[in-house]
Amino acid sequence: MSKSSFMVVGRLEHGVYSLSRVRDGAMNRYRGYQIPWEWMQDTGIVSQIKIQSVKLARKYLRRVSSELEATQGGPDEEELMLQGVRFAFRVHQFAGGFDGDTMRAFQEIKEKANALQSQRDQQHLQQQRLAAGRS
Repeated sequence: MSKSSFMVVGRLEHGVYSLSRVRDGAMNRYRGYQIPWEWMQDTGIVSQIKIQSVKLARKYLRRVSSELEATQGGPDEEELMLQGVRFAFRVHQFAGGFDGDTMRAFQEIKEKANALQSQRDQQHLQQQRLAAGRS
């Protein structure tokens, strides 16, 4: 997983917010001069960008999930989960929420994180028992 996905969402956020600011300013000026401005209203393109961002997050989370299965407790597992969650959070904030499929993909990552933590807790307990048995 690369940082390019984060950069894409960042550029999208910046572009959408810039577009909104320019559009709002122009609409106010047009209205003030009694120039027709209704055509500038949101035609749904921003909504489509947000919907597609959520789809991207879903695919990203599913890829993280499949890579977690492939690594099976490897050293990069925690960093991979962290990247997935950070990206999902950023998209969630930008899009204003997730759809049901993306929430399920996020939940799957959460369950894998809980399983990883449980596995680490068990390993830690076993190490403590071994250390106590040697004393």
